[in-house]
Amino acid sequence: MVYVSNGQVLDSRSQSPWRMSFLVDLFWGAVDFIGLFFKTILHPNMTKDGNGGSSRFTDGRG
Repeated sequence: MVYVSNGQVLDSRSQSPWRMSFLVDLFWGAVDFIGLFFKTILHPNMTKDGNGGSSRFTDGRG
């Protein structure tokens, strides 16, 4: 992607792919993935809102 910095047109390929912000984002992405992986193993019926089980049976009536 091309962008302007200090009046100069720069290409993003000139930046290092191993800059600090990329490494930090990669680390937190891996932490989130591992956390979600174990949540889904321990609670397979959990919805994306964090509610467990089916909403059909929450009122206690059959």
